[in-house]
Amino acid sequence: MQDDSGFLILLAMFGIVAAIIFAAPSFIAFRRQHPNRWAILLINAVFGGTILGWGVALVWALKAIHRPGTANGGGGGGGGGGGESGLNIFVNDVKKVQVVEPPPLPHVSASEEIARLHSLLTQGAISQTEYDGLKAKVVGS
Repeated sequence: MQDDSGFLILLAMFGIVAAIIFAAPSFIAFRRQHPNRWAILLINAVFGGTILGWGVALVWALKAIHRPGTANGGGGGGGGGGGESGLNIFVNDVKKVQVVEPPPLPHVSASEEIARLHSLLTQGAISQTEYDGLKAKVVGS
């Protein structure tokens, strides 16, 4: 009788650990306030018994999320702010970025550049070898 109770306790502990691992994607999604936490819970509950379904739910719960009201997304409601109103299945909303040519560097004389390099050398920001190489480039140009 003593052996049966020990086995049952071990079996119960194994079941609790397995349940925690099984529900981990849902716990993570709700803890992070993921916009798709209910869909993750559904995927985890229905397909979580398979390794693939559990893995999909876990990866989705761990993905970067778009929070309404942040700099790139506007406020909740129904606009393009994502959150519960937007599905955001795999990644955050796309933010378009325009690449522009950087402004031209100000023209500095060779003596000013060498003086700047020397001050970097005396501050310890660059080594003597780096100073010599950069000075050679300035003098050569």
